[in-house]
Amino acid sequence: MSKNISEDIDKKIASIVSKELKSENYDDDCWLKAFKKADGDEQKAKAFYIDFRTNDLKKQTEKEKRADDLKTNSHVQCGRSFCINRYQILLIPKKSIGVQLCEGCGNTLDQKVNEKSALRDIERQQSKTNENYTSTTIIKTSTSNNSNSKKSKPMNFGESISSCFKKYATFEGRASRSEFWYFFLFFVGGSGIASIINPVIDAIFILGTLLPYTAVGCRRMHDVGRSGWFQCIPLVNIVWWCEQSDNSSTNKF
Repeated sequence: MSKNISEDIDKKIASIVSKELKSENYDDDCWLKAFKKADGDEQKAKAFYIDFRTNDLKKQTEKEKRADDLKTNSHVQCGRSFCINRYQILLIPKKSIGVQLCEGCGNTLDQKVNEKSALRDIERQQSKTNENYTSTTIIKTSTSNNSNSKKSKPMNFGESISSCFKKYATFEGRASRSEFWYFFLFFVGGSGIASIINPVIDAIFILGTLLPYTAVGCRRMHDVGRSGWFQCIPLVNIVWWCEQSDNSSTNKF
């Protein structure tokens, strides 16, 4: 495919140079260089002109191609009728992202469409979305609330630390075993390392993490169906923190 394109470009350039020679309508810069190199011999100058002019036109074509590669694709069509994101407005240079895929279904976006048609379809899609927005939001919110009230989400170490600091002083809600125990590990381990480095750093670390540690302990008690105050009972609180989530609990904490 690229070979055919290159051949077409070469033919186009050859045609331009041929017309300029035939009409003697030369490019001034190229003709001047050719005439100087030919030492004033006009026939030789024409031969040199062909080389100089061809090279200049190739460079110009390459420059235009590079500029075109940096242009943005405006509106492209997914091509799949079932895809909800049929049209996308892409503002990223084509060359920098290579093959572009539809955010809806992953299909290659390579079919340019009429801008007005694309915008009309986008507005129509947005209108449909707005009509169902309220009911959909209510359903999703209700489902999310029910899920959160009856089931806590398992987390890895990073998610646990992030969640506990986001809920820095949040005592309501639930916390899974993984969320609590990963943060417990962070709290104890971090304090131990900080105490080795410097007692002052240890004190600062404890002051900064004590509140989220207490909050996640309270939420963990809620997750097993107990009041957060039960975390104040030594030893027994550890047993309860290790229990599985009480999904049947209807208490609101």
